Amino acid sequence: MTNYKKEQRKKEKSAQQAAVKPSQFSTPSASVLVKTVPMRNDPLPALSAKTPEQERAAFALKGIKKLAEEWQTDLKKQKEFNSYASSMPFMIHANGLGQTAAFYRRKGTEHTYYKLYKLLGDWLNQSGRPFANKGDLLDAITQSDQDAYLAAQIEALLFLDWVKKLASAFLAREDDNAGNQQP
Repeated sequence: MTNYKKEQRKKEKSAQQAAVKPSQFSTPSASVLVKTVPMRNDPLPALSAKTPEQERAAFALKGIKKLAEEWQTDLKKQKEFNSYASSMPFMIHANGLGQTAAFYRRKGTEHTYYKLYKLLGDWLNQSGRPFANKGDLLDAITQSDQDAYLAAQIEALLFLDWVKKLASAFLAREDDNAGNQQP
């Protein structure tokens, strides 16, 4: 054997001896470093929880379906809700969550504005949300710190995106009768 080949073998042998295998670790936390990734042929692990987007969509869908049932024959209320749901995110961007919530709450509990206010408040009041277990939306806004308020504002915009889409899908819209009108 040539000197070059002997040198290469020595290097390989010393590299193999220096390599540490995961099973040689003596501490229990070291085994955490070794993580197996499922191969393509391996079945994917079952997902036990919904994504935040799925949770928002499910809650919004439940609320919209309830309103669709309640307003089954009242197309005016359906159209109003659709319109208000479309404009609320812009109002939050322009004025903030607190001002917008106060505007939507001011008409009273029987008005269509209140239905949207209540739906948003119920979402933000759920466990794991910025205003969890704080009651009414305006009470939560006025009793929370800035971080919770800003988190609630972001969450409100994400949730209202679903409300807008689902209201458009399940409730009557202003443009539904646009083609039926005569000049």
